[in-house]
Amino acid sequence: MAVISPVRIYLQGLTHLLRAEPGVQVAGTASGVGGAEAFLAGAAVDVVLLDMTGAMAGERGLDALYRLADRTALPCVVLGISDRPDDVVTYAEAGIAGYVTNESSFTDLVETLRSATRGEFNCRAGVAAGLVGRLAALASVHRGAQAPRLTSRELQIVALIESGHANKEIARLLHIQLTTVKNHVHNVLEKLGVGSRGEVAAAVRGLRLALPAPAAGSGSGNWPSSDRSGSFALRRISAPSP
Repeated sequence: MAVISPVRIYLQGLTHLLRAEPGVQVAGTASGVGGAEAFLAGAAVDVVLLDMTGAMAGERGLDALYRLADRTALPCVVLGISDRPDDVVTYAEAGIAGYVTNESSFTDLVETLRSATRGEFNCRAGVAAGLVGRLAALASVHRGAQAPRLTSRELQIVALIESGHANKEIARLLHIQLTTVKNHVHNVLEKLGVGSRGEVAAAVRGLRLALPAPAAGSGSGNWPSSDRSGSFALRRISAPSP
C-alpha cells in the first residue's frame, strides 16, 4: 500500500503503525499526490491511504483526490472526512473506495483498507441510503438525457477540437474555409449546450458520443481522405463512472 499525508508526523506515525500490522506492507510514502507517482505503479501497491485532515480538508483534499484518480485506478481510502451522508457522497463521486473519520480507531482504519482491496465499501446505513439516492438521481438524469444529433462534419470538428486543434488548423485539415469552421463550431457549442471550446471534451465524454478517429499524422495536416467523403472510423469516448 501507499500512504500520502502532507503532515510529516502523521505520515511517519501512520507508516510506523501500518508496518507493524500483520499482512500490511507499506511500499511508499509521500507528502502529496505528485510525489507518489514514482511508486503508485508498483506491483506492491494495492490501495492508497490519503490523509485529508488539517490543511488537506475540504476543497484542497478534493483536488488531491481528483489528481490521484487521474494518475491511478488503485482504490483510495481517505482519512479524516466527516460521516455526514452528503459529505461522503461528494467524496464517493470523486472516487474514494472507503473512508475513516477522525473518531475512527486504528483497527477501523486497517479493516477499511482491507475492505477496499476486496472491492467492499463499508459505511453506516444513513450514508448507504445517501449513496443509493444519488445513484438513483444520476440514473434518472441519464434516462432523460438525449444525445444531440451532430452531422458527420460536426463530429469531425468535435474530434479535432477535442484533440486540441485551433480553427485555422481544422480548416486546413478538412480543406474548408475558416468561416465555415467557425459556423460549425458555433453550431456544435449550441447543440452540446456548452459556452466554450474548452467545455467540448467534457460534454463529449458525458454524452458518450462516438467521434471519428484522425489518422496518426493528422496533427501535421493528414486527415484521411475517407473522412472528407463522410465515411470514417469511430472511437468511443467513455464517460467517467459516477
